[in-house]
Amino acid sequence: MAIIGLDPDEAIEYIPECERESDDPCIINIKFVSYGKVKKYADMITRKSKGVRDTSKLAEVQAEIQLKQFCDNVESISGFSVKGKEITGPEEFYDLAPATLIYEIIGAMEDSAKLTEGQKKTTE
Repeated sequence: MAIIGLDPDEAIEYIPECERESDDPCIINIKFVSYGKVKKYADMITRKSKGVRDTSKLAEVQAEIQLKQFCDNVESISGFSVKGKEITGPEEFYDLAPATLIYEIIGAMEDSAKLTEGQKKTTE
């Protein structure tokens, strides 16, 4: 297995799957998200939804925490525009991008938490 050089203080350039063949792809710079951070967001959902039985309220709680996770961990966006206006901020991107793209990016954040310590080792 290859060692992946990763500095946890540097952003990870993520290119969505649908953009990987593009000459000018959309690039999302995301922070390394540790397992502890992933668990923190899951725990926030659990705490805020405790005792809630209304499915629309549960969906609202999940969306609120998901937005927080996204905005906390996306540093910048480039190559994404709506009606000719470039979108660079995480909250605006979250509001305007297709839901499948948001889920893909959050999945990438959570996948980075699964890297082993050996894979996180920074190569020099």
